[in-house]
Amino acid sequence: MANGVFSPRDFQAWVIEETECGTAPTFTSGAYQLDVDSVSFPSLNPNQVIGVRSRAGRVLHQDDFFQDNKVRAVEVSLSGTFHIDGGHVMLMQSVAGNSLTPASIADVSVSATATGIVGKYGETAGDKTFTLVLAPPDYDDGYNTVLTGCLCTSFTVSAEAGSDGGVYKFEATISTGFNPTTNNSANPAGNAFSTNHIAITGLTEKKVYGSESIMSSFSVNIESPAVYTGFSSSGYEAFSRGEEISITANTTVKYDSVTRALYNTFNSQTAHLENHLLSLTQGTATDCSISIPDGILTDVTFNEGDAMMLDVALKAVTGDHAPITIDLA
Repeated sequence: MANGVFSPRDFQAWVIEETECGTAPTFTSGAYQLDVDSVSFPSLNPNQVIGVRSRAGRVLHQDDFFQDNKVRAVEVSLSGTFHIDGGHVMLMQSVAGNSLTPASIADVSVSATATGIVGKYGETAGDKTFTLVLAPPDYDDGYNTVLTGCLCTSFTVSAEAGSDGGVYKFEATISTGFNPTTNNSANPAGNAFSTNHIAITGLTEKKVYGSESIMSSFSVNIESPAVYTGFSSSGYEAFSRGEEISITANTTVKYDSVTRALYNTFNSQTAHLENHLLSLTQGTATDCSISIPDGILTDVTFNEGDAMMLDVALKAVTGDHAPITIDLA
């Protein structure tokens, strides 16, 4: 008898690094829990052949139906509170094209010549892909959904002074070219997410386009789409990254004598800014201090609230520095 009644907030999300791309390691220990607000399950989107053939009648015949669940990309989006721990940092490392080192926190950066990590499912490589487990609160009435061979294709860190106490939040998109398992009943376990929070109020430097500003919110996004090729009995055969690693940021700052020139600068800019496009430095530097040295303005608009603000959109470019560096260790 089915007695389970679940809330989306009951489900947990766990990640664990793979030693063989596309093969789930044992995740009953050693996995890393993500601090998610709620779990959004992937759209499975199998390939179905359901067209009516030239038979008697105009209703789909039972023998004409065909379904393939192998050659398709599966994506899932997660959001929650960001912590500096193995699970959250591993997602950031994945999208930035860094080696996965969940057991040893390291700074995350994108180099000027970055192309992203590429590989082949089935190869032994302990720093390229990871497994995502979406787990119900019990296994009598629910199954795990397990995605292997995963890559993080988009990761956003954000904070807003008037929301949730200004704690850092994250949004991530995770993709795989392998067929997910939708009836797993193992109990994921290992490392719970960190209890330490990072808040926007800890920022001691908030430079936007070279000048210290009075800021109310920010978001920084790294996006690196996944590309899958070939085929196998389990899904695609190889994975790589798209043609661009996009690094963008948005921030809302007070309109005043320091920032008023940004509107005109956006209108008349002819070249990128060198140094301090966006600098978000925490009092403890390793608490996710973010530096985007070189870049351009992509939008500046007036935000007409109780106080006049500016919404500023930025994009990193390759210059004399790494396009983005995130200080975590």
